[in-house]
Amino acid sequence: MIKWLFGKRKKDDLPSFDPTNLTLDQLQPGWLVDYDLKTWRVEAKNRYDMGDGFEMLEWELRSGNEIRFLCREEDDDIYWTWMRKVPIGMIDPKLKDHILKYEDPPEEIEFDGISFEMESYGGGYFYKNCEGPGIPFLYWDYESSDEKYVMTIEQWGDTDFEAAVGEYVEEYQFSNILPA
Repeated sequence: MIKWLFGKRKKDDLPSFDPTNLTLDQLQPGWLVDYDLKTWRVEAKNRYDMGDGFEMLEWELRSGNEIRFLCREEDDDIYWTWMRKVPIGMIDPKLKDHILKYEDPPEEIEFDGISFEMESYGGGYFYKNCEGPGIPFLYWDYESSDEKYVMTIEQWGDTDFEAAVGEYVEEYQFSNILPA
């Protein structure tokens, strides 16, 4: 034990990051980060591949009983979103039937007093823990008119749907990143 503490370390024993200069995109499962006066533990890191070189990274974070998703997209600039899952029926009890009938959700959706307009849609592959094989899915992304809030509806298989709502956030809003 003493030899390990004071002896010469191998290169493999050293962290693969600079602990004095940690950034959000370096987050790994087990790490901690502070946001909005709460400490969040990273539970998972996932990847979405939408083709044509477009991908999104998603970190699942937990603070007590709350679960949120921090997402990073790059399209000319880097965009961060802070999301929470909501039951699709909570958005609109008829939304699932609408998608199954018309193969798309409506162009505009009202939720929680906010009007959302569809911004993009498509298909891709989801990689749990950033590992394959990818699981195919369809998505529809929405944004509020003031460009502050976002909503995503995802279809997994023929009849399974998930939804998430949230807002754009900035990297500087997060602090105290601590590795596991």
